[in-house]
Amino acid sequence: MDFLLSSDTASVLVDAQHGGRLASLRVHNTEVLLTGGPDDEPFSWGCYPMVPYAGRVRSGVVRFNSVDYQLPLALPPHAAHGTVFSQPWTVDRATASTIELIANLGSQWPFGGSVYQHIELQNDHVRLELRVTAGDQTMPAQVGWHPWFCKPSHTSLNFESMLQCDEYGIATSVRKQTDAINVDECFINPLAPLSLTVNGIDLGLSSDCSHWVVYDLPTHATCVEPQSGAPNEINDSPVILGPGESLARWFTIAWTGRLDR
Repeated sequence: MDFLLSSDTASVLVDAQHGGRLASLRVHNTEVLLTGGPDDEPFSWGCYPMVPYAGRVRSGVVRFNSVDYQLPLALPPHAAHGTVFSQPWTVDRATASTIELIANLGSQWPFGGSVYQHIELQNDHVRLELRVTAGDQTMPAQVGWHPWFCKPSHTSLNFESMLQCDEYGIATSVRKQTDAINVDECFINPLAPLSLTVNGIDLGLSSDCSHWVVYDLPTHATCVEPQSGAPNEINDSPVILGPGESLARWFTIAWTGRLDR
């Protein structure tokens, strides 16, 4: 089921059935997200939450307390993007400008737990919040978002450094200074506000997440993904949640207006 949020300047379509994602974000009646539908690959459109891990997980294996757990290989040979981006979410509460959704982490996640999502649309931004909560088991956790923006005419994505990938496409701890252009890489420490211009709309991105994955190789779209840790950090340096404990992060997409470009 789709839920429409609206403000004076924008509208958001939330698809609760297919991953609790933003299926559309229209600013001044102009679409800025790559739209799709049930027959499209769930990886490839909208803006969806990545929980309880974000990005790739090496060989689809989570090793926790000396035990290996196999995850589905969504992007062979790796797992990717969590367990809730294509499953139905339950709408807990909705108004004209806000919606709250909840979901269990599902049978593909061996530790149980749940996730809560809050989406609020204002006249100049949409704010997304995620909170993942452990069930009755201690577990590792990570959150993030995967927005597919229509191909920008301009970007300003300046970071202190990139985490160099190994031969399997997994980010390492080796830092490299490079531009976030023509990449599928993980970056840290923005040096200036992150922005892009999509269909004449100036967008600004902000988050309390520590890492950003930039994927701009496609000719039709660019992804700028805030994550609470690097890909495979669910293994390398995870946040550990005890029973009932939570990890929460936020992500904001803001706009200033339509440009004559």
